[in-house]
Amino acid sequence: MSKIYALTDYQGYFGSKYNAIPYNSGMDKAMLEKYFLDFGYEIKFIEYSDIINYANSFWHGKPVIYTSTEDTNFHFKDFIEDIIYYLELCNARVIPSYKYLKANNNKVFMEMLRHQLNDVASNYLATNVFGCLEEAMGAKNSFNYPLVFKRSAGAMSEGVGIAENQRDLIQKLRRICRTPNYFREIWEFGRSLKYKKYKKESKFRNKFIIQNFIPGLNGDYKILIFSKKYYVLKRGIKKGDFRASGSGIRNYEKDIPEGLLEFAFNFFNELDVPNASLDIAFNGTNFFLLEFQCLYFGSFTLTYSDFYWQRKDEHFELIRMKSDLEKEYVRSVVEYINTK
Repeated sequence: MSKIYALTDYQGYFGSKYNAIPYNSGMDKAMLEKYFLDFGYEIKFIEYSDIINYANSFWHGKPVIYTSTEDTNFHFKDFIEDIIYYLELCNARVIPSYKYLKANNNKVFMEMLRHQLNDVASNYLATNVFGCLEEAMGAKNSFNYPLVFKRSAGAMSEGVGIAENQRDLIQKLRRICRTPNYFREIWEFGRSLKYKKYKKESKFRNKFIIQNFIPGLNGDYKILIFSKKYYVLKRGIKKGDFRASGSGIRNYEKDIPEGLLEFAFNFFNELDVPNASLDIAFNGTNFFLLEFQCLYFGSFTLTYSDFYWQRKDEHFELIRMKSDLEKEYVRSVVEYINTK
């Protein structure tokens, strides 16, 4: 029987599941084990810290699935990145590849991946990336207002805002970019007194992105894709806001814009992953890919949907049926492995 290796965090958890019991405990590992067996795979759970106990050659060609985390300040995620990159260097078959872990909760790198992929993902959404406030100030005269800014790390629209003019932008960026270290700042001030023409370290080094503002939106679409199955949730916008993520206004709609699923399908094919989460906006004329994630994304859209669209013979068919997260995750991974 074929074997697949699944990496769990220090709490023994795997993946993300909206209604997990206990809270925030990820997918049901017993169910994952059952479904993988149904598809002819034996799953072996391993903690990240155990990887070092295996020879480098052991991992060559082995399929490895893994999880990420949203721990405070992303300390453990940083450790996970070390492990997954190491496994890729050992020629393990890491699913998804390391670059998508790097992009998880990292909007700057996510935008760099978008820039690398087919321009179906860009489609009028222009993005600039910056590592500190000073870099953005050097380019401030080239911006068109209003514009949207996003701190690189964060979910549920945290660290996301709109700036109406240059002064507004500077004030708001100073808040989201601040990297306080008062002892370091005093030390830097002392250096500036001691050394002539010394340039102090920036106090605003939380990386961020700047994008053009898309007018005329009344929300966006959260689309979860598990191989050939597409789950769609329409997210609305609160009065006086422009952000759909985190608004709490959610509706499952079967009447979706023509071309939405095809747009999602084309980009998903570019990613080369078994499953993904896409945030797509539509202004009545064009589609815009706002964000995407390929692991450790929320499962609400799948869990509470009574239907999904399935790709079949170059078109989409509406299927009225509820889905099981663990089963769809396993199915998507197995189908991905078997087609490569």
